[in-house]
Order: sequence, then C-alpha cells, then structure tokens
Amino acid sequence: MARTALYGSKEVDPLLVLQTKVIILFYGMVTIVLVLGIPAAALLSNAAEKVKYTLDLAAVEGMDVAAAATAGAGGSTVISPAFNLTLRVENPRTFRPWCLDRGDVVVSYSGVALAWGRVPGFCVQKRSTAKLTVVPWGKNVHLSQELRERFVSELKEGTAKVYVEMKLHYYANFGMAAFAPSTGMVGISQELTMGGRDD
Repeated sequence: MARTALYGSKEVDPLLVLQTKVIILFYGMVTIVLVLGIPAAALLSNAAEKVKYTLDLAAVEGMDVAAAATAGAGGSTVISPAFNLTLRVENPRTFRPWCLDRGDVVVSYSGVALAWGRVPGFCVQKRSTAKLTVVPWGKNVHLSQELRERFVSELKEGTAKVYVEMKLHYYANFGMAAFAPSTGMVGISQELTMGGRDD
C-alpha cells in the first residue's frame, strides 16, 4: 500500500511531491540558463568584433632598389624581402583575456606576394593592449620589368604601398563551464606605405 501524507485536508503521495519538486527545480534551472545564457552568449559572440587590430611597418630588408633599377632590360628582378610588422591588439573586454591561437600573413605588391609567414599565438589581458612582432619573408620572388620599374618609381617618391593580409584564429572559453569554447577567424587587411626606404 502506497504511503500518503496529510497536506491540509488532502492525502498526497510523498513520492509524487518529490517528483513534482524535482521537475520544478529542473525547469527552473533550464529557464535561468536560457534567460541568462542566451544574452551572455550573444554578448560574447560580438567580442571578436570589439577587439581592435592595427598594423605598422617597422622595417623592410631585401628590397634593393639599386639592383632593381640596373637590372637588364626585359629581365625580371629576383628579390628575397623581409618585412618587420608590428601587430597591435587592443582588448576592451572587462572580464576575460582575448587569445589568438595562430595566424597567417601575406605581404603583396600589386597582386604579387612578396613575403609570407605565420603569426604565433598569444593572449591580450583584459582591458589592455599588446604588441607582437611578425616577420614575413619571401625567397626568390620574381618581379617583372614593368612591376619593377613602377615599384622603383613609387619607392623613390615615397608612395610605394604594400598590402598586408592576416588571418587570425582565436579561441576563448570565457571562463564559463556552461559554454563550449568559442572559436573563429578574424581577417585583417591593411595597406602600408613603405616610404623612401632603400634597404
């Protein structure tokens, strides 16, 4: 015979009361997670867009203008340039660091890849800025006569620009066990002026 308890003037099965409490507790927790979790996830998903990235060209090597200018007519110039880039990352987030897992970088001029390389992983602490030196380099890159002449002219005038493209892979678990790590990719594209360097 099932046990019953007297609640006011009604007899109620204690097992049924326990089951009801467990169900209410379960759905209450689910509701709390949804109410708090969905806005938090939406907020955190926009974190990648709020992080600011800037690139600067610190130095260039292997771009021998004299050799390029005196190369034989009709021939191509072979160069092996290296670009010293400074990547500055500003993390405005209040509670968590911003971490980059890895990345790739390509430096090109007029559609020709001059240098390429990897971006190492690093973290930027909350509400702070970090700088990272990235050195992409190229080996035996051929410039046509037309491209060489245009490059030499622009370099002497201080108007030569290179196009830098970075693809950075980020990850973050936001310190919340309830959320799976968030991963994604940030693309950075920027034109940088080489100035009148003759390295």
